[in-house]
Amino acid sequence: MTLAACGSTPPRVAGNVIAAGQPAALLIWAVARDRLAGWPRRPSTGALAALPSLAASLPELGALGGGGRPANLEAMAALGPRLVIDYGDTDPENRALGERLKTRLGVDWRLIDGTLTKIPEAIQEAGELLDAGRSAGVLADQAAAVLDRWRRAPAGSTFYYARGVDGLETGFQGSLATEVFEGAGWTNVAGESRDIGRVTREQVAAWDPEVLVTMSPDFATAIRRDPVWRTRRNGQRRRLLLLPDHPFGWIDRPPSVNRLLACAWLADPEGAQLTIASLTRRLYGMAPVEVALPQWIR
Repeated sequence: MTLAACGSTPPRVAGNVIAAGQPAALLIWAVARDRLAGWPRRPSTGALAALPSLAASLPELGALGGGGRPANLEAMAALGPRLVIDYGDTDPENRALGERLKTRLGVDWRLIDGTLTKIPEAIQEAGELLDAGRSAGVLADQAAAVLDRWRRAPAGSTFYYARGVDGLETGFQGSLATEVFEGAGWTNVAGESRDIGRVTREQVAAWDPEVLVTMSPDFATAIRRDPVWRTRRNGQRRRLLLLPDHPFGWIDRPPSVNRLLACAWLADPEGAQLTIASLTRRLYGMAPVEVALPQWIR
């Protein structure tokens, strides 16, 4: 009989919970990192150096859906998992995938809603599943307070989100990749009805954003003195905002609880340092001294 059939909550046994994808891995890591069986995608060497030593000891298992290297189900089943957690879209396609893989693995599969504004509920639900309700409750309350301030942030600038080294991949209006800014009252100039896609420098110039937003230090360095990127139609210098991508991205990559850091900063750019330090410690187990903050690049 599978856990799904008996309807029981898995007992607290170290490393017996599988993350279906990287968003779920970060949620599990934040709530009960000793329960995580492995990474769907191993974090970068720099990220692992910043995280507690447990992070580097976990194997790379592959993903059970979405992007990344597909998992080997037989090898995964051999680990004796007691639960699989997915975190993201709760559409019928993802639910059907979960049912199929639950049957193949013979363990319970829980799909948690990955909506940005529902992060507190997701943390609470994960805490109940992972027998970490008390500590999860503290983090959920903090997340709720951050999101409340984020929703009430004053209107921001028009922006273009430059993804990657060349900055020509972006998230369009209403996409998951840009909602941390749009939800804080910033206006995304990329208005086409797509999620993520490639554009040209001519398109960006025509949109004429006030701010270029990126998480790529290489892109920020490359265009720092580039007049095409940095000059607006009215002749004013376009601002450039570099957000941290360490140990995980603040905007997306992956779209998980890590986005709370951007929300905290957007809600209070001048006074969020203590909140960000506290969130970093709770989400990742990192020391506050290692916390990076967004930078306005001249």
